[in-house]
Amino acid sequence: MEQLWLCVLMLSVGVTVVQGIPGTSTINCATPSDVDLGNVDEGYEGCVELVTGITAGSHVLLVANVFPEHLDFLELVFLPGGNTANVTTRKKLDADVLVETGGQLRYSLVCNDLDKFENRRTLKINDLNDNTPAFTKELYKITISEILPVDTEVLRVQAKDLDISLDNKRLSFSMLPPSLDFQMLESGALIVTRRLNYNSQQLYSFSVKAEDVGGLFDEAMVIINMEDIDNLNPYFKHNLYRASIPENESGPFHRITPEAIWAQDGDTGINEAIVYSITEVSPPKYAERFTMDSISGVVVMISAIDREELDGALITVSIKAAQADDPSKAADSLVIVAIEDVNDNTPVFSQQSVSVSILENSPAGVVVAMASVADADQGGFVGNLSIIPDSAPFSVSADGSVRVKDSAALDRESHTSFLFQVTAIESDPPNRVAMMSVEVIILDQNDNSPNFTQGLYVVRVDGEQKEGMLLVWVKAEDPDEGENGEITYSLDFGNKDGYFSINEKSGEITLKKTIPPMVDMILEFSLFVTARDGGIVSRSSSAQVNIFGPGVSKPQFTQKTYSGTIEEEQNAGVEILKVTFLTLGSEVPPALQVVTEKDKFAISSDGIFTSTITLDYDESPQNYSVSISISDGVNTDNAVVEVQVTDVNDNSPEFGSGPFTISVPEDTAVGDNVTVLPARDKDYGFNGDLRYSLEGGKGKFSIDPKSGIVRVAAPLDRESDPVFSLLVVAQDQGQPARSASVPLKVLVADINDNVPEFSRSEFYEDVKENASVGIVLLTLSAADPDEGPNGTVTYSILTQSPSSTPAAFELDSSTGALRLALPLEFSVAKMYRLMVGAVDGGVPALVGNSTVVIRVVDVNNHPPQFIPDRFHVQVPEHLQSGTGVCSLDVTDKDENFV
Repeated sequence: MEQLWLCVLMLSVGVTVVQGIPGTSTINCATPSDVDLGNVDEGYEGCVELVTGITAGSHVLLVANVFPEHLDFLELVFLPGGNTANVTTRKKLDADVLVETGGQLRYSLVCNDLDKFENRRTLKINDLNDNTPAFTKELYKITISEILPVDTEVLRVQAKDLDISLDNKRLSFSMLPPSLDFQMLESGALIVTRRLNYNSQQLYSFSVKAEDVGGLFDEAMVIINMEDIDNLNPYFKHNLYRASIPENESGPFHRITPEAIWAQDGDTGINEAIVYSITEVSPPKYAERFTMDSISGVVVMISAIDREELDGALITVSIKAAQADDPSKAADSLVIVAIEDVNDNTPVFSQQSVSVSILENSPAGVVVAMASVADADQGGFVGNLSIIPDSAPFSVSADGSVRVKDSAALDRESHTSFLFQVTAIESDPPNRVAMMSVEVIILDQNDNSPNFTQGLYVVRVDGEQKEGMLLVWVKAEDPDEGENGEITYSLDFGNKDGYFSINEKSGEITLKKTIPPMVDMILEFSLFVTARDGGIVSRSSSAQVNIFGPGVSKPQFTQKTYSGTIEEEQNAGVEILKVTFLTLGSEVPPALQVVTEKDKFAISSDGIFTSTITLDYDESPQNYSVSISISDGVNTDNAVVEVQVTDVNDNSPEFGSGPFTISVPEDTAVGDNVTVLPARDKDYGFNGDLRYSLEGGKGKFSIDPKSGIVRVAAPLDRESDPVFSLLVVAQDQGQPARSASVPLKVLVADINDNVPEFSRSEFYEDVKENASVGIVLLTLSAADPDEGPNGTVTYSILTQSPSSTPAAFELDSSTGALRLALPLEFSVAKMYRLMVGAVDGGVPALVGNSTVVIRVVDVNNHPPQFIPDRFHVQVPEHLQSGTGVCSLDVTDKDENFV
């Protein structure tokens, strides 16, 4: 009873883990038996079976039932002489170990001797999900070809779950992260899902997961290396390149966009060497002008081309890049070559000389002639047209129209013709010049009225008069030409009594009939003579002829007021006018004298009125009223002489203190004001009316002829012309004209308008792979014509292909020295292509680019290697001499030293 209580107690303690509590059985030592004890969950510990019915004196043993290892879980508790026994666990029951019996624990009980009948027992152990799946490998690594077909199995992962039941050991496989190129099947097979491409991805790395139904899982790593297959053609980086080179120049292109010509094998893992060539040039006649380096791909113009010989400025060069080992694998690209224009042609006028006729006094703006100028260079003529001399009364506009500038100067009576040059000066160096001669003949217009040589004629008829006698000869002049200058005279007033007649052609006035003499009285006849020209619209003028008849008279002036003019700055003694007077019958010569302004004027006995000093229009009065008198000692008469002093051009224009210096930014817009340099002239009227002109400046500046404002006339470029030395000229309108000039220095201030430019668009350098780190491979140079910080250049490497970490090269930012930063390895990279930049210090900064190609030269620095490095070969005995035993493979990383 004590043993039975122990088994039940043990069962009570284990009731929370068993699915069915093992029962009680009776042992029969006389016959065999089979007992199914039910089932328990794995992990169970405690009593398995209570055995009863043991006969007194019998001995019970626990023995194996086919599987001896099952007894590792059990033990028999039996006291000799007792009638019961207990079968209990030695350790926790584990169904996963009982693989051969499907989780059944089997054992037998026998009485006394082992050869007696067996009482066989079976206990079902319920499997629990207590084992985590485990991959057979932590890392799966494989190399596959990029041309594997879709759905091809790449590899198969394997994992095990030690749980014995099918449900608990069933696994599902997945990959993390998911891939578009591969798929993991439930079976653990990894298959290709789409076409692979070495160039797109050379290595795949991901995790695979094996998970059971209970969420227990394990992970492993998969690494797939792609093997490149030579299945792709080379390719150019761009389908179209644009290059440029100045005309009349040979050698490499100055600039290539978007970057230097470069092609590579489409199979980047193989990267076969590329051979460049030119396949076609259009127009074909220029094919011999170009060559292409087969290794570097640099296109060079062998001989220069004159752009003006081209139908257009572009030449198309078709290029090809082929694999060195298989020329059939090739790529094509196109280089459009622009032949840049160089200012190498002189402008040419359509006519070297032209002669035209215009009417005098033609209004300003009338087109006189067209100065058409052409230039074979690109864009035609770009420059300035001007007229020499500047004093010519004509101007020329940008379209070549020669126009009247100063209508007043077109006076045929002063100038019958004008001869001048139209000059075409190019804006760009070397500023070539062309000239066209223009003759303008001035045609007459009836613009002048006849002008009498005197405004007043005085005649005295003495007592010996007779009919037909010549009294006076009036004369008028007309500077017009032809009929416009032919004069006809007539007496229009004052001849009512018909004493006089006039010859209409000559102007001779004769006595038609005698005049009766008078006592103490002189008959005075005031005749008005008209001179009329023969123009279609006739012009005329009149003069007065005073004729005094015979008689006796007191001395007297013929006029109360006389008028005369005198130019300033004349020497003393200049005749201003002749005063007319009468002294008929006087026996004493009359005395004439100046009453007022005696210090300035004098009058002679015959009436000549003169100056006694030099008169100044600018500093003295311009008008004088001078009283004069005539007397015979008894009788006196008075009159007034009105004297007008006229200005002469005796003062030159004057500028302020000079010379002048100003600074102008080079981006100043055309038309913007630069400065104003006004001058003054003490003279008046035309003599003080100033016109400004500009000398020098290469056409970059202009000046307003009236205000003197200096403006920008063409774009400025400090790098071409940093300083301009101009001469500002001010000229008055007097005859002759007087002028003055003042130097004007214009300093062009720099702006950051130039991109740093490398001395070459591409640099090439061969470097041995064993070159020392730190060695200077070459020194780059870039020029920036700007000044100060705008022209200070800093160098840097923008990109390196193929890339490396750290970079294989370093570039001194200030000197441009390119140094080797890492050891080179020919077997790793045969060529490096660097994109280098030069940035200036302007704000904003400007950057220029160039390409540096480093070709790595192989040296013999690797020993040969056997593959593999150890060989195991079995050979039969008695092998004949000379028989091949095995094949040895040897490689050398040095390409040219195998």
